Amino acid sequence: MTSGQIVVASRGSQLALRQTEILRELLRAVDPEVQVDVLTVSTKGDKDKSIPFSAMGAKGIFTTEVSGEVLAGNADVALHSAKDLTAELAANTALICIPPRADARDVVVGGQGVGGEERLGSLPTGARVGTSSMRRKVLLTEARPDLEVVEFRGNLDTRLRKVAEGEVDAAILAAAGIQRLGGVDEDLYGPLEPTRWVPSPAQGALAVEALTERSDMAELFGRINSPGAAAEVACERAFSARLEGGCSVPLGCHAQASERGLLVTGMLGSPLTDQVLRDRISGSEAEAKSLGVELAEAILAAGGGEILEDIKDEEIQRS
Repeated sequence: MTSGQIVVASRGSQLALRQTEILRELLRAVDPEVQVDVLTVSTKGDKDKSIPFSAMGAKGIFTTEVSGEVLAGNADVALHSAKDLTAELAANTALICIPPRADARDVVVGGQGVGGEERLGSLPTGARVGTSSMRRKVLLTEARPDLEVVEFRGNLDTRLRKVAEGEVDAAILAAAGIQRLGGVDEDLYGPLEPTRWVPSPAQGALAVEALTERSDMAELFGRINSPGAAAEVACERAFSARLEGGCSVPLGCHAQASERGLLVTGMLGSPLTDQVLRDRISGSEAEAKSLGVELAEAILAAGGGEILEDIKDEEIQRS
């Protein structure tokens, strides 16, 4: 690995590789001499496509192997979709950069109308809606209990094709992925309002991970770091960590940075009773992590503790 040349570990999906291109473009804007090579990695989540995410355990199914290439010295940094990261990073690693964030919202692909709620409202009773997310399943059941929720795995381009071919009537996906992938007509999808359809923590954000000793990488990537996006992600990750949010826990958190600080919405749902709890909090960016924890504590006190206990009991019974 020569001076001016870095190796980025990444998943090999079409979207993940597009994200490495975005990273390369950001780096070249601040250092035209930098050369970026990509080391593609196949993860557990990429291999086990027939298994629902909720049955695959905690987060990390799309990140552990990618981080491993940094630990092994095969890559300088790892590039992740920040929402896929575990609460605890690998030992001796740190997040050194959160680039400017894309749209954090969920969108509805399919149906008729402009906004996502209008598109869902246009679907007839019994229509099939695809999603692989427990959070989206709970929110969809809250909004339209008369629709059929269909387990929906595969890379983003595969899921978009399934909608186009009529395998499902609609799907709920991340806006950021569709926008980054490109080539999708904006008339085919509509955004969902994020204070009700609270996004997954860190959705729409990229995260760069490196060994803590790599001050050279921290300096380089610090030049493309977005303080506002970093505060949002820190807050949302702290919320998720306090609620021990894995793939089987339907939770969401959405922090919005502005000149006035952070405005944060959190939600926790029950896949067993369809109960959904929401709350909001605001504060400064400097308080990002503590705001996330405080919001999680408020939701726990409002009945979230019982929801988490019920989810754990259900997992024990299934195991």
